Amino acid sequence: MVATAKAQQSNNPTAAIVFAVFAIVCVVTFLLYRGSDVGQLPRLTGNLGGSHYVGADIVNDSVGVFVACMIVVSWFGVGAFATAQVRNSLAHSRLFQIVLDTAIGAAVTSLALFVTGLSGTFSLGAALGVLLPGLVWAPFAVAQLIAIEFPAESKKPPHRSLISVLIVTAILLTLISALAPPIAKDALLYHFSVPKAFVAQHSSGFVGGNIASYLAMGTEMHYVWAMLLGGLCSPRTAEAAAGATGFLFLPLLLMTVYGWTRELKLSRNWALLATAIVATVPTAYHVASSGYIDLSLALYVTLATYSLTRWWKEQSWGWAIMIAIFLGAALSVKLTAVFAFAAFALIVLLRARDQVATAPGLDKKDAPDNTEAVSARSNGAGRAVLKGFGALLLAGVIASPWYIRTWIATGSPVFPFYMNIWPGHASGWDVERSNLFQEMNSQYGDVDKNKLNLVTAPVRASIAAQPEQPANYDGVLGVAFLIGLPLLIWALWKFDLAVEIKIAVGVAGVLYLSWLFSSEQLRYLLPILPLLAIGIVASGEAISKTRESLGKVLRYSLIAASACGLLTSFAWFCQKAPLRVVLGGETRDEYLTRNLDYYPYYKEINTNTDPSSRVWLINMRRDTYYIDRPVVSDYLFEDWTLRQMLWSTRSVEELRARAAAMNVQYVLARHDFLFDYDKSTLVDDKRSRAENEAKLNIAKAFLLDPARTVKSDDKFSLVKVF
Repeated sequence: MVATAKAQQSNNPTAAIVFAVFAIVCVVTFLLYRGSDVGQLPRLTGNLGGSHYVGADIVNDSVGVFVACMIVVSWFGVGAFATAQVRNSLAHSRLFQIVLDTAIGAAVTSLALFVTGLSGTFSLGAALGVLLPGLVWAPFAVAQLIAIEFPAESKKPPHRSLISVLIVTAILLTLISALAPPIAKDALLYHFSVPKAFVAQHSSGFVGGNIASYLAMGTEMHYVWAMLLGGLCSPRTAEAAAGATGFLFLPLLLMTVYGWTRELKLSRNWALLATAIVATVPTAYHVASSGYIDLSLALYVTLATYSLTRWWKEQSWGWAIMIAIFLGAALSVKLTAVFAFAAFALIVLLRARDQVATAPGLDKKDAPDNTEAVSARSNGAGRAVLKGFGALLLAGVIASPWYIRTWIATGSPVFPFYMNIWPGHASGWDVERSNLFQEMNSQYGDVDKNKLNLVTAPVRASIAAQPEQPANYDGVLGVAFLIGLPLLIWALWKFDLAVEIKIAVGVAGVLYLSWLFSSEQLRYLLPILPLLAIGIVASGEAISKTRESLGKVLRYSLIAASACGLLTSFAWFCQKAPLRVVLGGETRDEYLTRNLDYYPYYKEINTNTDPSSRVWLINMRRDTYYIDRPVVSDYLFEDWTLRQMLWSTRSVEELRARAAAMNVQYVLARHDFLFDYDKSTLVDDKRSRAENEAKLNIAKAFLLDPARTVKSDDKFSLVKVF
């Protein structure tokens, strides 16, 4: 009777039909919001055309890929050396062991490069000195891996053709885009521009005017490394090598997702599906192809969480140290990793409680004054707390050099953030701008206008999110996670999922809440996506065992959602059309002119001004990467100095004199909105309209003086100061 009931439950199509309708609604609604990219694909694909596809620059890009491959092999060699004595107690597969070694090596070499930068010895010789030890040890590490007996995997071939195509296509699109000259805002603001400045000055000394140089830059150290090695060939090779190095964190993350799901005994089909879910997130494509650092953060957080699950079961100091390494590496990438510390601390406390519950001598029949039971309780909980919180403390120590460096220079380890709480001092930044920065970050998700968005965020972020729109999370997530979330919650409630899944989902939940109440930028959500993807597919496989039809619907729904995500990434790929420039059929200047409307002005400056000329950049995205002249520019709030000077002067002559006192010979400004009274940041709402218009007229006379104009259009102007 029981077996018959279970069979009927398994074949009951109602739940599967309801879920299928839900998934279809999610996918269709998502596509309805994609009119600006997927909806434009017939037109956008035309950008891929051209008379020439292959040229001489393909050699530079190929060498750049080779340099990046040498760096990742060196990561592996360094990490393998560090874990050589404990490999038998680490991962359960060669693939996952390679990922662990490589990620550890990346963390270690980042610290080595940090020390190199502090000592002022950034050079080709130093870059080779960091590279060679890992390259030398890598063959020995491979031989050791071959000798280790790992558990045999199932040889049953999976039905993986479509899922594999999704993964491979996502990786190829991302690699091609990563090799192209960078055009993303933050890459030009600091991810690439600061490493370029570090290479030029042979040290990691703070870059004048670029407040981002005070941040922890654990991932950017690898860009410095790539630029130094690639620079041996050409500047273009250095650029491509840095882009390819940043890209490499994507395949490492995907290998982590696949390796962990297989270690949890999930089938290869479900493991590949988890990998595809992460690979096809459009914002993951954008991050990996733009020199952004959020995927390296995601890799370290995911591996730290994996280490936490192993520590939960084994309670060994080895896994506590692994937690410390990966969490420390995450905090060296970005300050937001501190939220992961809170999540891990909570898990450690839960483990200590569990130690009490499972300690010997705790049978209900025992007397309450049983001293052996009390001792077992306290010892077990004490060991868990000691190891767990010891790991968190060690992680802080590993990341601390970056924050101590900033602390010494500014008076605050978290500079340029939270200056109203912990004051710091550096030229070009102050409490007012720090507060404005926090206020700007709080605008993401539009929570400040509608608190209901805190509740609807999972739906809005999955369906309505848009790039370059802070109110809509400034990115695209896709609906795979929204589709899988209800079944994940149901499976956690109804099924006995592995403790590893519960821990991963718990960490993801804490990180999600921290994201929800801090800055809801979609790329800040990337570290939880691998954890959720693993939880969703584990739930799907568990559900499939009792409700086969529902499991199939979930699987096909996730494949469809992943395909829609990949379609969005492909539309973005077509928008900037990087294929021809990577293959050399389009020149770097032609590509940049297509994608950066202000690039002709930078080319004018680089070509037709004296190399010693100083340029004042106003609202130019503070792109110091593509300009080869000394610059003066405000960080983030790029017309700050102009506004202060404008309201303290009474005439254009006085404004020009004050600009000349800054020792700048040229001013390059984006002015299209500066003179629009309703949009201008120069307008002071506390002043009368007449006063504001008078100031706007002074600014207009300064920035659009025909007698001093070198080049101008409806959006930009380049003028001589004197």
